[in-house]
Amino acid sequence: MALVGNLKDLKLANIVQLNCMEKNESMFAVEHHKQVGRIYFAEGNIVHATYGSIEGEEAVFRILQIKEGPFRVESNVPPPKRTINAAWGNLLMEGLRMVDELREAKNAAMAKLSREIKNINGVNGVLVCNLFGEILMEEGIASGKRTSAAMAFLMRKIEKVGRASKMGNLKSAAFTAKNEKRVLCRWHEDVVEINIDPKLILEAVEQGLDKIGFSDIKPQA
Repeated sequence: MALVGNLKDLKLANIVQLNCMEKNESMFAVEHHKQVGRIYFAEGNIVHATYGSIEGEEAVFRILQIKEGPFRVESNVPPPKRTINAAWGNLLMEGLRMVDELREAKNAAMAKLSREIKNINGVNGVLVCNLFGEILMEEGIASGKRTSAAMAFLMRKIEKVGRASKMGNLKSAAFTAKNEKRVLCRWHEDVVEINIDPKLILEAVEQGLDKIGFSDIKPQA
């Protein structure tokens, strides 16, 4: 029987440790942004891995960066070949070290992003969350937890509408109410909400984002 779940609930490091210590011959597979990563276990080690067209240790490092996504572990699956000879413990430690470095770099970039957006005239607050609604950073946003859940839901719907209507990947949207105006944008794998003065026209925000070199999340009316 295959083990299925989500990496949000069961960490990959634990899955690796279990399969290697039990000396299972098995395959772990995870789907992430339409890419599939696979890790093959045999003889108490990781012996092969793929992530898209990438193979070997680099594929393991890429897969270790995935924090959320449906996975499946199938028993009695022999590896198609061997591309990894390093001990699983060393491989895991190196991969997790790289993940920590990437996380620190992302946090620094997120803090810089928040400062620059908040400096745009008329911006009142910034919130960043992932597509599961977990807050990664917030500044000047009331009811952030409730807002982030709504943001994640809306962004998933916006992107679904874009695909269904064949308009392509919609990555931003603007919402206007009597006393507030909000812009939702994609930032890499996450969602950014920008709260702006309701009297401010969206073009002013566009110009501000262009000045900070962030045209890739420029709002669309």
